[in-house]
Amino acid sequence: MDGYNISIQVLVEGNFAEYDVMPSDFGTVKGTINSNVETSVEFTNNAVEAVSSLDYIVSVDGVAGSEQHVAISPSVGYNKIGTFKVSIPCGSTEGLKNVKVEVTKVNGHKNGGATIVAEGKLSVAANVYKRNLCIEEFTTEQCGNCPRVAGYLHEYLETADPNRVFAVCHHAGYYTDWLTKSCDKTLLYLYNDGGRTFAPAMMFNREPDFKSAYATGQKNNVVLPGSTTEISKYASKYLNKTMADAKLDVSVAYNESESKAVIVVTGESNDAYDKESALLTLYLTEDNVEAKDQSGVSFGTTYYHQHVIRDFNSAWGDKVTWEGNKFSATYEFDVDSEWKKDDLKVVAFLNKHSTKSRIDNRIENVAGKNLVQNSTSIESVGSAYNVVEVARYNAAGQRISGKQKGLNIVKLSNGKTLKIMVK
Repeated sequence: MDGYNISIQVLVEGNFAEYDVMPSDFGTVKGTINSNVETSVEFTNNAVEAVSSLDYIVSVDGVAGSEQHVAISPSVGYNKIGTFKVSIPCGSTEGLKNVKVEVTKVNGHKNGGATIVAEGKLSVAANVYKRNLCIEEFTTEQCGNCPRVAGYLHEYLETADPNRVFAVCHHAGYYTDWLTKSCDKTLLYLYNDGGRTFAPAMMFNREPDFKSAYATGQKNNVVLPGSTTEISKYASKYLNKTMADAKLDVSVAYNESESKAVIVVTGESNDAYDKESALLTLYLTEDNVEAKDQSGVSFGTTYYHQHVIRDFNSAWGDKVTWEGNKFSATYEFDVDSEWKKDDLKVVAFLNKHSTKSRIDNRIENVAGKNLVQNSTSIESVGSAYNVVEVARYNAAGQRISGKQKGLNIVKLSNGKTLKIMVK
């Protein structure tokens, strides 16, 4: 520029509302019959001044309540994100209900924004289930801090109930390594930190209960625990203070001669569960996998990875086919001869996946089994139900002589048909 500067100005013309607050959708809220439940609604202030109060109306299944007033303290400045609490009536019937929260006024003035309604769901149940916990860890061999935090998790799991707490490790977040699966990179979507990802980090039932480190005012599914005690505190909350609208069970049959695992997942729900959004995710994990080049450990020290994903059904899970309030799904996984079968576990959970909101991806419930110790042989599973396989077809309906990758349709001697995903 030969010593000169260039200046650019952008002029935007139009009629812009002086008072403009845009609320965000808030996912699913759980409550009980004949009670009120509180939830937080996030909003963005597009107004000309800081927001110090809001008025709003809550509608449940189209029935609107009276206008409510709430003070915002401290006030939320222009282009900043804030939250306010709303009270939602659950009513006298159970079920999954549609909720709308309309922000009507900003600082006593009419809300002139283009988007003034936040939407969510209200799950009202007469009966609920004990909720288990899935802890998902993000780690890589390039991460020098990961061994320390992995040690916190390992220490916690030594005292945790193995029938209620299950762990899975995603090798992503801070670069990748030789153990990274495609699902690990896909799940980086769940970071709600202004586009940043990091390791070490953990998720607890994929609940957005944590403050994002870099996106001020936003909730995050991911947190970096600073101690074993902190992990134990989070775990206790989900195990003891939250309940589930669905439960599931896992049975595993391992065929040594064919190196094949047949996994049957069954489940049930109450009438309040959002069955339309339900997805089933399966992981086959291995403990005690020797690292190749782990950062952050002393020279000459052998480091072992835990909860390594060896196989999975799909990154976000498969759509669940329900029969009323129950389902059953069967999968086959090939077991590599290099994997230590005594260290293999199956982890299955019901989750949802929202492409609109990173914080709306809750794991409803989780279950799991060891591959070998808690499993039975293929033959004993068959005899227990007095059935055997009589025919097998591919997804196109063509008969096949053995298992093929993809969807296999298996006909049994009792007349039933199984749809099995073969990896």
